Amino acid sequence: MDGGDHQNQRKGHRLPVKLPYSLVSGSGDDAIVINAESINLSKSGLRVRTDAELTSGQTVEVVLLEGASANPVLARVVWVGKSAGSDEYEFGLEYIPTAPNPV
Repeated sequence: MDGGDHQNQRKGHRLPVKLPYSLVSGSGDDAIVINAESINLSKSGLRVRTDAELTSGQTVEVVLLEGASANPVLARVVWVGKSAGSDEYEFGLEYIPTAPNPV
C-alpha cells in the first residue's frame, strides 16, 4: 500500500465495518458516481476501497447504500493508496463539518 503511515495519523478509534457506499464527485450533469466499500470508520471519517482513482484534497459526497435512508455527508480525501496485489484503490476520507440549520 502506497498511502503512507496512516496508523499514526488517526484522530479516533476505528471500527472495522464493510458497508456499500456511493461517492459522488462533482454536481449536476458533471457528477460522477463511484461505488465503494468501507473498510473501517470512525466519528471523524472512513477508509474505503474502490476501483476508481480519486486525488488527495478532492471533495466527495458520501452516501450509505444500506439501511435507513441516510443523509449524504461531505468528505475530503486525505490520503490515497493502492491495495497490494490488487487494481483497487484505498482512500482515507475525513468528514467535512456542516453548519447547523438556523432556527
